Amino acid sequence: MKKIFIVRHANTKYNTEKRWQGRIDLELDETGRWMAKRVAYRLSYENVDVIYSSPLKRARQTAEEVAKVHGLDVVIDDRLIEGELSLWEGMKADDVKVKFKKEYEEWAKNPRANIPGVENVESVYKRAVDFLEGLDLEKYDGIVVVTHAIVVRAIVCYVMKMPLESFREFLVGNASITTLVVHNNNWWRILNLNERNHLMED
Repeated sequence: MKKIFIVRHANTKYNTEKRWQGRIDLELDETGRWMAKRVAYRLSYENVDVIYSSPLKRARQTAEEVAKVHGLDVVIDDRLIEGELSLWEGMKADDVKVKFKKEYEEWAKNPRANIPGVENVESVYKRAVDFLEGLDLEKYDGIVVVTHAIVVRAIVCYVMKMPLESFREFLVGNASITTLVVHNNNWWRILNLNERNHLMED
């Protein structure tokens, strides 16, 4: 049985302020650095052979904490990058829902929406699935993947065979771990979704 740990990056200033980040390349804030260390501690008990990350700093810095524990390098994969959301980047979520009400509602309900400056969910899904299906499950038993909320949601929809219209119907918190298990290299299941117990204070 193989395990794939899908990690959403730890906290940034924009997460705290509830702003859309998209591909703005922010570093982790103080809380995020603590969260990343907690993710690393949680995964220190697991067999990990390889660590993949989105190229954005907040994901890379989270992945690097895990890599330190396991003595591994981080492999950057552009397919794991957050959705392109330049229309809304830097704006508070509540403001987007007012200023871009029509566009936001269309994007939220239609995974194939064609909105300039906003990558649709189907596009994110296709690259996430391309990444997953390209993993070398013969070579690796434990895989860590550090990425972003929309990518995590796309992966869950793929494994659960859920329609993409459902991509917003479950939570994916910062520094959460969603664990997939793969039997015989072709039967994918979700063991844990949005695990965050490691973020509890000792």
